[in-house]
Amino acid sequence: MRTTALLLLFAAACSPSSPKLGDDTGDITGPDEEELDALWGEATLEILTPRSGDFVPYGEESDFEAVVYDADGNPTDFAEITWSSNEDEAWLGEGAAFVDDTLDVGTHALTAIARLPNGDRLTYTVGGVLVQSAYAGTYTGSVSVDATYNEYQVGCSGSSTVVIDAYGEQVEGGAGCLLSFQGFDIDLSFIITADNDDGDLEGDAAVDIFGFEYAMPMEGEVDPDGALFATFSGDAYIELAGELDLVRITRDTGEGWD
Repeated sequence: MRTTALLLLFAAACSPSSPKLGDDTGDITGPDEEELDALWGEATLEILTPRSGDFVPYGEESDFEAVVYDADGNPTDFAEITWSSNEDEAWLGEGAAFVDDTLDVGTHALTAIARLPNGDRLTYTVGGVLVQSAYAGTYTGSVSVDATYNEYQVGCSGSSTVVIDAYGEQVEGGAGCLLSFQGFDIDLSFIITADNDDGDLEGDAAVDIFGFEYAMPMEGEVDPDGALFATFSGDAYIELAGELDLVRITRDTGEGWD
């Protein structure tokens, strides 16, 4: 019985269908260099989003997507792609598509790099990608002021420009109008300073009258679509009450308001 079992085992081991020592039968091998070049030699890379010149809201989740196309222009599922920024050296992205909210404020050139299985290295860059607060920018519009002294009431209207910084936190600007009051022309020039807390404005409108500066409390709101409205009031030798009605004309914050 034992002899029969040994003979069967020996026969199976020597069977032509069984791999022998040193035999490659059953091994899984990848494509050779020529096959890799045929698959990837004419591949291209493209960043789909963001595009050059796009606006990306600071601190908010945004989509980043790139794709590798094969030689026939068909999209592949290749995902070994790394991302970097010339403006924010600490920022790195990975993958063909991801969501991110950590890119710092600035005007970025974003570069995606794909290292292909055949050893080729593809790069694609988009420039002018603006990252800043959705509230940031330069706002212009009107200021209107009502003045009261004893029984006299007059008003004036003029223009105003304010800038909200790139992080969307600091509001600075000016406003002014010419007030004719009891035979005097008073040039009301206001310095606007405020803090923006997610759309809620709180600060001061300071005015100089006859060499004395009066700071009046101001509050209002601004929305990400670019509308700003605020009111202020106080005793500045005469009672003043005013309002700002502004719209964003540009996302640029670099010129200042004065």
